[in-house]
Amino acid sequence: MKKLIALLLALAMAFALVACGSSSSAPAGDTTAPAGDSAPAGDAGFADVDPLTITFSSTYQETETGGIIQKHFIDYLDQITDGKITVDITWGGTLYDSNGELKAVQDGIVDMIAFGHMPHLDTVPYMSMPGFAPGGTKAALDYFDILMFQDPETSALIQGEAEELGIKYLNVIAGGANAFCASFEYTDLDDMVAKCGSFGNFDAAIFEYLGFQVTPVMPPDCYDALNRGLIQATQMGLAPMVSMAWYEVAPWWSLDGTYTGGNFFTVNLDWWNGLTDGQRAAIEDACAEVENYSAGMYDDAIADDLDTITSHGGTIVELSQADMDKVWEATFIAKANDAMARAERNGKTEGMTVILEKAAEITGFDWEH
Repeated sequence: MKKLIALLLALAMAFALVACGSSSSAPAGDTTAPAGDSAPAGDAGFADVDPLTITFSSTYQETETGGIIQKHFIDYLDQITDGKITVDITWGGTLYDSNGELKAVQDGIVDMIAFGHMPHLDTVPYMSMPGFAPGGTKAALDYFDILMFQDPETSALIQGEAEELGIKYLNVIAGGANAFCASFEYTDLDDMVAKCGSFGNFDAAIFEYLGFQVTPVMPPDCYDALNRGLIQATQMGLAPMVSMAWYEVAPWWSLDGTYTGGNFFTVNLDWWNGLTDGQRAAIEDACAEVENYSAGMYDDAIADDLDTITSHGGTIVELSQADMDKVWEATFIAKANDAMARAERNGKTEGMTVILEKAAEITGFDWEH
């Protein structure tokens, strides 16, 4: 049963390539977190808003970190509107999974999703820019905020592409840290590369650039591959790795210095345009609140996950800034190359270049192209 649960968790996470869950959980309805307190009812001026029920399909379980974040959105929206705007949410991908949720919101079958874009990059190629950022959870949120909402050029491209599909992005929620784990002791990145006979991953370009010999392994198979010695190290989102107890077979761990933006609150465009100004303003206020809230949730989740590793006898190796810079260089180059190839296939090379140039500027990377 334990292996079956781990397999299901891994499959749910594999497409996102981000740490969008957590090994920690909270009781259903518990939305306590350090970032942002819920406002008292009506405090933001939305008590007189017209009533509305939002249909929301979620791929998260209610007790996952992502689910707790979405529950906070629901509760906050209820409070600031005095119960006028409510959310009818279906949890755990029981209505639509990560592959089906985009079409569901496009067709207006549901009003809102927390869009996991990775399985849909050929549909939304502008979103294939590097999906990680260095510097911490808040830095990753700021990275996506600038590209998707603040910079006039890049936001026009990304939101324009979304509008052509009949959808609109409202925010980005935090996704947590990425990490290495290994079955052997190492001291730094070069030492890990030198000692690793086979590095298991399904995103070979990043890790081949770093010098690893990569064996294609999907997340559901990593525990067994590590246990049998078929691979000696791997990398993925910290939270799903800990959820699947990879520390049992790989006791040496490092945060790699990259952090993800998780799923994006995304709505059907026609539905959105049909709302009143007050309804849209209330939802936007709740989306901004939940974005800040998510950063604190994932910072705590990262600390909890590291504690889980060490409590099971694992060791955390702190990589130097130089090593983390190497990881970011490999990540940016690999993802930029993929994004440009995808953009060329879709006739969006010029726009993708603009987005990648801004992404490089935000993260301080000297992108040669």
